[in-house]
Amino acid sequence: MNETVESPKFDDAPPGDPMRPMSEAQVAAAVDLPVLVAELGESLRAGQRRQAVTPMKFVSKRMEPYSVFGAMPSISTAHGLFITKVAALVKLPGTRTVNAVVVAFDTATGDLLAVLDGAALTDIKCAAVTGLVTDSCAIGDARRLGVVGAGALALQQIRGVATVRELDVVTVYGRHAGRTEAFADRARTLLPRATEVRVARDLRAAVEGQDVVCTATTSSEPILGEFDLRAPVHVNCMGAHTPRSREVSTEQLAGSVVIVEDRASAVTESGELHSTALELEDMLGAGDDLRAQRTIFSSNGHSFLDLVTTAHVLASAKRR
Repeated sequence: MNETVESPKFDDAPPGDPMRPMSEAQVAAAVDLPVLVAELGESLRAGQRRQAVTPMKFVSKRMEPYSVFGAMPSISTAHGLFITKVAALVKLPGTRTVNAVVVAFDTATGDLLAVLDGAALTDIKCAAVTGLVTDSCAIGDARRLGVVGAGALALQQIRGVATVRELDVVTVYGRHAGRTEAFADRARTLLPRATEVRVARDLRAAVEGQDVVCTATTSSEPILGEFDLRAPVHVNCMGAHTPRSREVSTEQLAGSVVIVEDRASAVTESGELHSTALELEDMLGAGDDLRAQRTIFSSNGHSFLDLVTTAHVLASAKRR
């Protein structure tokens, strides 16, 4: 459940009413992305993810109609929070409904603290984690970013990378030209005027020769498999992540330093090739050594990172 999700359009909740979900706008307004990136790093370095209790995500699927229901809990006494992200996707003829919320409780009192828009919380978490990983793995003067995908999650990848690197050029590629042009226009609103945003003529132009590559697609094939991803390059893979469906090839994965949120979850969801991957804490302890190599962040999602993001949002909203 690391994919982009949508949520019901909630009205802005009145202050102090935890039963009224915080809207997408309220969640977004409560975030300082550079600060959240730093908070994620501090929490991981302090060992708080490994101290937390974070069960494997629950996912139930059915085919008629195609539906996916899931829950991702995590509890951290260090943060005083128990959260669960709950999501439902149902595809009916001509329609697709995706709803998600994050429910947060106080571990000391059991009080319900808030219900938050799940789409906004997921987007922010993904941007922050991308920023954290990119800062550790990409070369220090990375200026060129290639993005494959033209959806909401791809936009968060740009936000995350731009938080930790001063980009000269962002090159984007999507399957549908019109949508990709519109996506490029949205990306320009997030970036400094000095950053050029280009629409690639083909996939190769968006991938080869970049300092950082981000993928956020639904492709079941290794879309980067035929391209030369020569070290030093860092790749953030946020799309398909099963043993049979991934955005990089088996050979690329085997020949790279692989980063995952949680090794046990990655092996269960994405296969044994992830059994020697570095967890986020290992990555943060590796120093500058990673920046000379080809690194791949193979993301599965992890609800402890949603918990830290929730803590950031709630603390910021309280100050406001």
